[in-house]
Amino acid sequence: MSYFNSVNDKFFNPFCCKNREVYFECIDLLIEKSKEIPVLYETDARQCLIIYLQNCLYSLETENIGEEVGNAKSPQENASAILRYFRTCGWITPKEIGRTGDNIASVSAYCRKLVDAIHRIFNQDANSAITNHIFSIYEILKTSMGKDSARAIRPYSNILVPLIENECDLKNELLILKDSIREIMRVVMRMPDVNSFGQFLIKDELLTRFFNDYFFIKKSGLIPSYISEIDRMLRRLKRSELYEKMLNEYRKLKNTDEFQAKELIDRQFGELESFINFEYEQEMNYIDNKINTYYNLYATRMMMVLSNGTNIEHMLNRILMQLKELDGEERDVILQQLARTYQLQSVGFISRKSFERRKKANPNMTNAGIASEELTEEERQRLTDELLAEAPDRYSLDNVKEYLDQITFYKEKLSVEECGVHTREDAMMMAASIIYSGTAGFPYEVEFGEGTVETEAATISRIQIKRKCDE
Repeated sequence: MSYFNSVNDKFFNPFCCKNREVYFECIDLLIEKSKEIPVLYETDARQCLIIYLQNCLYSLETENIGEEVGNAKSPQENASAILRYFRTCGWITPKEIGRTGDNIASVSAYCRKLVDAIHRIFNQDANSAITNHIFSIYEILKTSMGKDSARAIRPYSNILVPLIENECDLKNELLILKDSIREIMRVVMRMPDVNSFGQFLIKDELLTRFFNDYFFIKKSGLIPSYISEIDRMLRRLKRSELYEKMLNEYRKLKNTDEFQAKELIDRQFGELESFINFEYEQEMNYIDNKINTYYNLYATRMMMVLSNGTNIEHMLNRILMQLKELDGEERDVILQQLARTYQLQSVGFISRKSFERRKKANPNMTNAGIASEELTEEERQRLTDELLAEAPDRYSLDNVKEYLDQITFYKEKLSVEECGVHTREDAMMMAASIIYSGTAGFPYEVEFGEGTVETEAATISRIQIKRKCDE
């Protein structure tokens, strides 16, 4: 059956009109609007188009689409005309009165699919498309093999059909890669100067997108393992009970006999296995060869551009061959004349590193390693006492007790304000008293109040220092 028999005779007409860009954006707006509300009525659709036409960046060219549209008419008149035109072309469903009494302006299913396909073709990000399809095939097979998998309920529709779709998309992406190499080669051959080469390498998005995906496949190490695992799961799937379920489901869907169902499903499995085992590797090898050709072409073209169109390698080869045939005296004369045509200059600069002398390592250094023998208790105690004597603890328990003993306590309690924290030493003593509070042998306790107190040295929590009764 012809696909054109399924749609209106004027279905593709809006793409052939003068204002085709405006029509496409209008139908795209109506599709997005219909996603926001349960039912799209003509009033809402017309208002949406009016707002768009009032702010439209394009100028409507005057044309007759059953009735005239153009800049000479108001946005309201143009919006109504476009809606009627869409309904005539089958982009909007036939008139149907809704609950509000207004006509429903739903976008037809074929039009939605067409617009979605156009967006996917022209707006899709091709970067990582190949790896995405490989991962999708792997995930479909992995989930279908799981226990109580939902895909196993309808294995033909939920397993085999998505696998075939991803395989076809993967083939298309590989073809796009091959076409990208051809396009890169054509661009390189047209480059007239070195600046063009630099701009091509820095700015060209096609080159960046192509090599990003390609080098990820070649260097990540993931793809070969995924490919081998996909091949193993495909063979396992064909031997499992899901294969019989696929046959039964296909027979019911297509109303065919078992022989035809088995022939088609076996052919689809064969295509998948052939692509995974042979075609994918062949395509990647072809792309590898084209990449090498591209590098050689780029190097040759760069050399020709730098030499102003002269093949220097060929000229040098001719000179060397002629020098080989000359006798010694003539060869020396020609070499001296060639030497005069070239001027070689050595450019450098002097820094501190240029005249800095290396420092020799001291060969008489004693071994700084830690002795392996263990210390005796007396030696360990002696070293500990020496360390404490060299670095005494200024805020030890005894020092804090002595500091607080010098302060006069009223009613056995003293607040921070009454202590007179004037220096950092005073603040550190207050902090140490909090640490030692409740410690055996420390005759003071600290009670916390609410908030903080601003002193000359620091901000301290509101505390009260209390002398223990038994001390």
